Amino acid sequence: MTAAPPDDLEALAAHIAARLTAAAETRRGAWRTPVLATSTPHGPSARVVVVRSVEAARRRLEIYTDARSAKPGEIAADPRVALTFWDDAAAEQLRMTGSAGAVEDAGAVAARWRAIGPSGQALYGGDPERLVVLEMRWDAWDWLWIGAEPHRRARFTWAPDGTHRADWVDP
Repeated sequence: MTAAPPDDLEALAAHIAARLTAAAETRRGAWRTPVLATSTPHGPSARVVVVRSVEAARRRLEIYTDARSAKPGEIAADPRVALTFWDDAAAEQLRMTGSAGAVEDAGAVAARWRAIGPSGQALYGGDPERLVVLEMRWDAWDWLWIGAEPHRRARFTWAPDGTHRADWVDP
């Protein structure tokens, strides 16, 4: 088990942002593969995805998907999404909500295609048209640490103007 997370809410927010950034930069990081939940006409749909990039200051992250999967259509129909991250060793969970959409900038998508290289491109059958870059902008985090008694939980929410609120919550 790792050390206890910070007690100060702003320090905790920085801790979470650093973990998210590390998820995108560390191939085997604990938060690298969260569960993405979308809405469908038949109810929620959840699956494991890979975090590809994070810009914490802009409250955004990217995941990639195949154009043939259900994710692009589900998100186009209802952009509200949730991600759940879990780290067993640290006993830390993060639930993140926000909205997502496909990156429309063809140059940006082409740059992502080149960056994933031949092995990544093979996952899409070598067809760059199958790569969809999904961008999520979060508006809330619900963080839980169950590494000791009592458990600790915090909620962070962002207003459209970028201001945020942080509160400790009783689990």
